[in-house]
Amino acid sequence: MKTLLLTLTALMAVSVVSAQITITNNALAPAGTEILMAYDSTNAAQITPGEPGTNKLWDFSALSVQDTDIVSLMLPSDTPYGDAFPMANFAIGIVSSDSYAYFNRTNSIFSNIGVAATVENYGFVTMSVVPPNIYLDFPESYGNTRQEQYSMQIKIADNSLPGVDSVKYKSSTTENLTVDAWGTMVLPIGTFSALRQKEEKTVRDSIWMHFFGNWILLSSSVDEIDTYNWWTDDVGAGFTLCSIDVDRPTQEVTSIAFLNSYTVGQNEISADQIHCYPNPADREAMITFPATMSLQNVSLYNMSGSLMEVDLEIVPGQVTLHMDQLPAGTYVALLKFHNGQTITTKIGRRN
Repeated sequence: MKTLLLTLTALMAVSVVSAQITITNNALAPAGTEILMAYDSTNAAQITPGEPGTNKLWDFSALSVQDTDIVSLMLPSDTPYGDAFPMANFAIGIVSSDSYAYFNRTNSIFSNIGVAATVENYGFVTMSVVPPNIYLDFPESYGNTRQEQYSMQIKIADNSLPGVDSVKYKSSTTENLTVDAWGTMVLPIGTFSALRQKEEKTVRDSIWMHFFGNWILLSSSVDEIDTYNWWTDDVGAGFTLCSIDVDRPTQEVTSIAFLNSYTVGQNEISADQIHCYPNPADREAMITFPATMSLQNVSLYNMSGSLMEVDLEIVPGQVTLHMDQLPAGTYVALLKFHNGQTITTKIGRRN
C-alpha cells in the first residue's frame, strides 16, 4: 500500500516537480555534513535505469534498506591524509571502509584528484588520480558530454617472496559520459527533480612484481561498467540521489546505492539547531531540537553503519538515548521528523 501511494503521489506531482534542471556547486552540501546512504541488493533485478530522454519518471520507491553507510563531507585538513593532496579543498569519507576521496571543488568543476584507502596486506595507501576525474562540470545540464581517460598507480615495498622487493598496482579507466535524461525520481524518502548521468567505463586493472630487477605482470583484468548517477538541485539532498552500476556485457544490475537522509530537508530546521549533551556521554545523551518540530523516531548507528539497539525517551523538543550498554566509541544519531526531514548528529560514548 505504501508503494502504491508513493507511486500515485509521484504521478500526480509530475507536472509540478518534473522540470529540466541544472546542477551547480550550490546543489552540493558543504563540508561538515553527514549523509546516510542505503544499499539494496534484493531489488536489483526489479530496478532498471530506463531509457534516456526528457520528462522521465524513475519510480524507485520499492527500494529497501539492506545496508547503510555514513558519507562524511569534509575539509581535507580534517582527514588523516589531507597533506598528501595539497591541491584538494574538499573530501568525502566513507565511514565503514575508513577510506577518503579528495576533490577540487569550485563553481566551475567538481573533480576527484586522489584517494586514500586500505589495501589488503599493505595497510593504508594514497593514490593520485591522473588527470583528475571530473564528477560534475558546472553547470551540469541535459545534453552535456565528455570523454576522459585517467589512472591511479602505486608502488609498495614487498619482500614476502624471494627475489621480490616491491609490487605495483595500476588502474586505468576510459570513460564516456553523457547527461542523457532528466525527470522525476521517487525514492522512499521523497520525490525530486533529477538529472541523470550515464558513464560508460572500461576499467583495466594490472598488478606487477619487481623480481630480480625486472617488472613481471602478475595479473590483469578488464571490466566494462555502465554507471548511472542521478543528481538534484534540491539543496536538502546535497548529494547523489541514486547510483546504479550495470555490468555492460550482461546488462545485470550489480549495485544500487540511494540517499536515505536529508541534509536540511524542508528548510524548517538546520543542523545548528540540533544540540547534544553531554557529548561525549557516559550513560545518557540528550538531543534537543525546536519544540515546534514533531519527532517521529531516532535511529543510532555505529561508525560501521550498523543499527544499534538503545532505549529512548522522547518528549517535545528532546530525546534521551540510554547508551550505557554500548561500547565506547563514536555513533551517529539519525533523527526523523514527521515532516519527512532527517538530520544526523554525532555522539561520543566514553568508557
